[in-house]
Amino acid sequence: MRGEGSLPIGLTQSRDLTYSLRRHFVDDFHFRNVASLSDGGLVLDLGGNRIAKRGLFDIERYDLCVIYANLSTAKRPHVQAEAEHLPFMAGKFDAVICSELLEHVPEPAAVLSEIHRVLRQEGTLLLCVPFMSRIHGDPHDYGRYTDHYWLRTLQGLGFGEIFIEKQGRFWSVLADMLRELATMSSKSSRFQSAWLGRLFSYAFGGGRRRAVEWDNRLASKENHSLNGFTTGFGIRAKKE
Repeated sequence: MRGEGSLPIGLTQSRDLTYSLRRHFVDDFHFRNVASLSDGGLVLDLGGNRIAKRGLFDIERYDLCVIYANLSTAKRPHVQAEAEHLPFMAGKFDAVICSELLEHVPEPAAVLSEIHRVLRQEGTLLLCVPFMSRIHGDPHDYGRYTDHYWLRTLQGLGFGEIFIEKQGRFWSVLADMLRELATMSSKSSRFQSAWLGRLFSYAFGGGRRRAVEWDNRLASKENHSLNGFTTGFGIRAKKE
């Protein structure tokens, strides 16, 4: 099992400007946690992409029975549904994955309540939510919440064994901001040249590795002010 901030094989050599550290942390969280789910389990991927998947993680590679539910039919879900009103019976699923969705709903607690309802007893919730990232509509973007909010909300809804990890700290946030700047600059007519594009890619690849290394050092210094920054949170919880 990789620890906080570790880099998956291949990413350390990547110069791909489209692959953010935020996406890396989401992928890494799912690689580590989905592997622990029981083979053959029934899993709801709420808000997930059945086609045109993002990042490196693909739940289809696991021995799981996956049902996709999404409001957008363009993502080819098995079931079109609002996350606040899931058309499934209580206790149906062994696990629910809800990744980078709750910033796009006006009432996250209402969605978590529905997730709790459709999970079986002792069922697993795997949740990823951004914190310090740009506003992005899908179709709308409503909010960012701290780890204290998620802990209190999940406890209030009847979840237990709650584990919350920060997905990167100050240096990862800075690296992703610089990546956004590099991406925008590389598309600008002022900067469109092969050598400058290669320079941006080289600098981002090296900077990404260093950001993770420096954040790992920060993690050992609990009271350091830079620990107040994070790209988001990875959360694992059980229905009690």
